[in-house]
Amino acid sequence: IEIENLKSENISNKIVTSENEELKALIEDYSLTSNKILAKVIVDHNSPFLKSLIINKGSKDNIRIGTNIYDRNYLVGKVVEVNYTTSRVLLISDLNSNIPVSIAPGNIQAIVNGDGKNAGEIKYIKGSLVDELQEKSIVYTSGAGSIFRSGIPIGKITIDNKENSKKIFVNFYSDFTQLKYVFAEIINEKVIQNKKNSDVDNEEILNE
Repeated sequence: IEIENLKSENISNKIVTSENEELKALIEDYSLTSNKILAKVIVDHNSPFLKSLIINKGSKDNIRIGTNIYDRNYLVGKVVEVNYTTSRVLLISDLNSNIPVSIAPGNIQAIVNGDGKNAGEIKYIKGSLVDELQEKSIVYTSGAGSIFRSGIPIGKITIDNKENSKKIFVNFYSDFTQLKYVFAEIINEKVIQNKKNSDVDNEEILNE
């Protein structure tokens, strides 16, 4: 019994050590990216969405509706509800998620819809360039519509050729079922004010 207890204790210690190392790596990433804060993922049992999660950061941490959420450098979703200490994140795999993207090579503009599972599907391609898409082409946010900033990696293309149709899927870089910690991109009030001041200055210059 004592040997079994020791084995169990060793396994628990290894798990704790592993989690601590993972958290340390994430904190190091955070320290290098000053506009992102680390948040812990809480299971979302009462979500009106198929794919969402709760994080332990809210309005007190400057989280807002529309805040981008990342798994390291990969986009996983955006905040759709904010409380004082927690927020709900709509994952990009949810059926309600629509993301303007660019596909490389070729800088092809498209829209990705979540499939309600763990992937996305290309629903619209600008200029009917569907035949130019290639397997494993890289998909990243285009910044169109100011929904997400541009250049955030999302995933890679998979093409499903059938007799009468061609479906194009996006395999996301992140496994949303394994997320324990994420990053929330915080927009500093000072940055916003500086941008407003810059816009005013630009307007004054144009009017001179």
